[in-house]
Amino acid sequence: MSDTTRTLVEHWALVQPDRPAVIAGGATLSWRELNTLADNIAHQLARRGAGPGTLVALRTQTGSQWVALMLALSKLKARMLGVNRRLVADEVNYVLENARAELLILDDEQPQALIDAISALPRQAIIAVSRTWEHSQWKALTQPGGAVLEMPELCAQVIYTSGTTGKPKGVQLNNRPEPGNERLNRYLAACHGGYKQYTPSDVVLVSMPLHHGSGPSQVRQAIKSGSTLVLQNGFDPAEWFDLVEKHGVTYWTGVPTMYKRLKSYQEASGRAAPRLKSMGIGAAPVPMAIKYWVQEQFGPVLHEGYGASETGMISSMQPEEHLKKPGSSGRPYEGVAIEIRSGDGKPCATDQVGEIWVNTPVAIKNYLNAPPLDQDTRDARGFFRTGDMGRVDSDGYLYITDRSKDMIISGGVNIYPAEIEAVFYRHPGLLDIAVIGAPDDEFGERVIAYYESKTGQPIAAEELAALAQAHLASYKRPRSFVHVTELPRNTVGKLLKRDLRQPHWSNQERNV
Repeated sequence: MSDTTRTLVEHWALVQPDRPAVIAGGATLSWRELNTLADNIAHQLARRGAGPGTLVALRTQTGSQWVALMLALSKLKARMLGVNRRLVADEVNYVLENARAELLILDDEQPQALIDAISALPRQAIIAVSRTWEHSQWKALTQPGGAVLEMPELCAQVIYTSGTTGKPKGVQLNNRPEPGNERLNRYLAACHGGYKQYTPSDVVLVSMPLHHGSGPSQVRQAIKSGSTLVLQNGFDPAEWFDLVEKHGVTYWTGVPTMYKRLKSYQEASGRAAPRLKSMGIGAAPVPMAIKYWVQEQFGPVLHEGYGASETGMISSMQPEEHLKKPGSSGRPYEGVAIEIRSGDGKPCATDQVGEIWVNTPVAIKNYLNAPPLDQDTRDARGFFRTGDMGRVDSDGYLYITDRSKDMIISGGVNIYPAEIEAVFYRHPGLLDIAVIGAPDDEFGERVIAYYESKTGQPIAAEELAALAQAHLASYKRPRSFVHVTELPRNTVGKLLKRDLRQPHWSNQERNV
């Protein structure tokens, strides 16, 4: 597919001009229409100063506008920075300043207050493109402006880490092959192969936000392959079933929270599970209950991936492996080395839990516009400290046990919340759960569980306590269960346990 990867959208506009390229919000763009739209936008952005290397921030919904803008930036050889639409003005200013962005394109329905509050860029460098806003510049941005443009490759992408601890940091993704770098090229081929072997006849549903890693990766791979993109702006399980059935979706990737909601909706509605070639999952530990449900309802189609913004993908789990290695996140990709280390930095024995350090061909050496990482984050051998806890078994399979920062120490004993949380997924009324450590005068920390229920009503505490008594040692059992309408999450579905911990620790001298 070398010709395709050289010209990308122009290639598909030539060989399948009338086939659907993007379906979003009830509207469809053909490959010819998408390419023309990207050409027009590129010329208009060039008039505003965008060109090779320019960092352009996109704060947009999951829709066709984002795809056209990304392709326009690719034609200009510019760079793209994803900005989370949930950020407030101060946070947007921080990202723009830290990244040294030169343009901002946003599609907020009523953006004026945000525009007025942005100090990181001059007003003329902010382009509002919401189709519903009376001052939208979308029409002007899409006017024809010159000759047909071609792109040598898709644009470089900068993302900002989730910010689950401290301020978010910029990461420029390395997703391009390099002549002579065989390790990198084999690694990229492995990551883009497997369950992502899209073809022009495939239909790829993207439900993830487009300011981070997973959503854009799915879009980019579909464009390279000439597949039809169906974009879901905000995940809703009923709409998911509708879109998959209506458009014949063959590939989809989501986070565990999405799968939990699909499972709850399907059990309540009785809808038949559609047939897909492949379903991907990642970004957080995956409960075995979800894996069993996917296997039962959809067949052997679930591919699990484990990775990080700073390292790229680390390991993968194939559908046939889930039942053979319950709870594992798979084996490392080609070109990836994993080390499990104790608190003093020494290698752990097989099946011993410790901190996960990884060496990948794309692991960063520094965050964007920041000095090189110190030895505590990336060592002299190129191993990156993920911040996750885990173990590797005798067959080389990786098991993620927890985030190291989420570990609870009670009475001098390490307690891993993920282990506790897995027990409560056995309860038929539980939707999601987050276990944290709260201060305790006697033991240092005590275990508390916050949970969502499928009905929205509290579950009887004695039912949850009975599960704990049956499956957990006494020191691991939650002292209390707190029902909440919705657990705090970031836009890629990761639980923000710090938001649950903070009220308990705000008046303490320490946070662990």
